[in-house]
Amino acid sequence: MSGRPFADTISLLSKPVLWLPGLYAGALATAFIWLAFSGGEFIAGKMIFLGAVIFPFFVAGALGCMKSGEYTISLFGRSAVKFFFPILLPAIIAAAIIILLLILFSIPFAISGHSDPSMIAGLFIGITIPVMIFAFFADNVAVSEGLAVFASLKQSMMIASRSIFMVITCFVVSLISAGVVGTILATVWGMILSDKFTEYINLGAAEQQKIFAGFSLSDWQHILGYDGLVVTAITIGVSLIILVPFFIVYKQQCYLSALSVPSPVIPQTGEYDEKGRWYKY
Repeated sequence: MSGRPFADTISLLSKPVLWLPGLYAGALATAFIWLAFSGGEFIAGKMIFLGAVIFPFFVAGALGCMKSGEYTISLFGRSAVKFFFPILLPAIIAAAIIILLLILFSIPFAISGHSDPSMIAGLFIGITIPVMIFAFFADNVAVSEGLAVFASLKQSMMIASRSIFMVITCFVVSLISAGVVGTILATVWGMILSDKFTEYINLGAAEQQKIFAGFSLSDWQHILGYDGLVVTAITIGVSLIILVPFFIVYKQQCYLSALSVPSPVIPQTGEYDEKGRWYKY
């Protein structure tokens, strides 16, 4: 690649097979929203959990295609099967580390009786962000370098630590992209369903936000109606169809750019003996 992650991402998104993860995520989200708003909360919860477990299958397929440069359905399927667990297991371990650290650091607050929700939220953010940064490239490493679970996490930590700017850039660009796509689709959603909110149009933004924040699931069901639920589910699905392939491809390009950052040279102290053998102090 040319070392321009964003430009390379746009170029690679011309490969249809790389859109499969987005199609899967979009279909899953559409079905989840529809079930959740139509009284199938129990089924929706089970479905989203199972869908999240299956999702690394599609990530593995896309990363495998980008690794080989061959963008075919057959290679996508082979890569998905081969790298499913090497991608899933590091994610599980990273999540377990976050939970374990959160429990350990919460114990002093529980003992002292000062369990302020804002403090717990800050603790969660303070633990989650570093773990996410250091495990950021674990899936890319697992596929591109074929390393085992803990080796992938270790290599990801090494790459992220020496190219932290690239990791932050990847986060920021991804958030901006999500904001742009979300704003556009939210505007389209609002235009299509504008007649559903006529009684709130003349209210101020703060008052609207206060009212909508207090809405329950049944309130939204009543306001949106059947057609509104369909439009909402499809809108969220379309957003994921667009964003998920972008995130996967862009992160891979950031990983490739991060690899070009040279490792720091650690000077070694020692001396050669009379036979030319090196002795490290």
